[in-house]
Amino acid sequence: MLWKNKGHEKDWLAGQLIKCYSKTPQFYVFGAGIKGREISKILQKYDCFAGYIDNSIEKQRQEYDNYKVYSLKEFLHRRDGVIVVSVSQKNTPVIDKQLKSFDLEEGKDYFLHDEFCDVIFPVISVYFYNKTFVSLAQITLTERCTLKCRKCAHGCYAVNNNTARDMTPEQVYRSADSFFSKVDFIKEFVLIGGEPLLYRELAKVIPYIGEKYRERIGVYSITTNGTLIPSEEILDACQKYNVLFRISNYAGQLPWLKEKYERLTEVLDRNGIPYALGEEEWEWMDYGFDYLERKGTKDELIKVFDSCRTPCREIRENRFYYCVMARSVSENLGYGLGKDDYLDLDKLTGEDFKKELLEFTLGYSEKGYLDMCDRCNGAEAKKYPIPAAEQVKK
Repeated sequence: MLWKNKGHEKDWLAGQLIKCYSKTPQFYVFGAGIKGREISKILQKYDCFAGYIDNSIEKQRQEYDNYKVYSLKEFLHRRDGVIVVSVSQKNTPVIDKQLKSFDLEEGKDYFLHDEFCDVIFPVISVYFYNKTFVSLAQITLTERCTLKCRKCAHGCYAVNNNTARDMTPEQVYRSADSFFSKVDFIKEFVLIGGEPLLYRELAKVIPYIGEKYRERIGVYSITTNGTLIPSEEILDACQKYNVLFRISNYAGQLPWLKEKYERLTEVLDRNGIPYALGEEEWEWMDYGFDYLERKGTKDELIKVFDSCRTPCREIRENRFYYCVMARSVSENLGYGLGKDDYLDLDKLTGEDFKKELLEFTLGYSEKGYLDMCDRCNGAEAKKYPIPAAEQVKK
């Protein structure tokens, strides 16, 4: 989206949201489970969490995380807050239909999880609490990877593991310092690659970030393809700072990975480190990075960008990128596009910097698009399914 009124793009939305609250916002999380717990921890930091709602009678009979679990009937009797639906993707339409059956209105009486975390709460955080909140941001420690996936969304298959340069620890430290100098709280802060367990200094950067900023991070995580076992030093750091391992699951296409996952999860279990092994991925979307070049007009590229809404922000020293894939693919495939497509965190010093940062994370920029939008299918990528994790033949 094109910046037209920088620092004030969300004034109207903020005003509408604030009208919903008589004094201070209070939120009930529908879903007394892992996903619900993640968002409740954030709301607790803001002192605006009222409790859980769940359809399970068993859960209603006992507290969850020391908070009461209400039935929907009990909530409807109280009506003293707004609901955030935080259940599985499969169950979300079911709960959505249930709430609508009681004449509750989405966007007023309740919000669905992703929209709330990505848009609604960041606006509330800035306008109501004067705090900056980001849903997700990542540091790409290395572009090197143990797999060579043909349609890797970061273009890591084109990286030479022997010659590629990783970020230095000092660059990682500066990335975290620069980010948290402007951001008060983040839902999930991720260390990624490539394969982050290839990063030789991982045992140094985990505690640096954990020691300085863990209280401002909801979920501190590492995304791995599960092919490597962390060292004892890494395991100790992850245990100390409660780092979650998110393990991509390509075992459906690459059966030999099943044994790798079993070994890794066994080690994590033994060390008391939380992990989430994803569902088997059979299909990916083809973003078209390796062949597409639409040579679009400015208006066409803005349309591509506005339809995308990728959640994948990246911090690279003082540079805050809206789309980590755009930056990494451009570099890894040698396109040289979008070198200036970032927000300079060090230059965010004005009176409205919190609102400017909010707007950037919501997709506003001076151009209204990224240069790499010219080589990306964007939201249309879902129309082009491809096999997941198909390996490039060596």
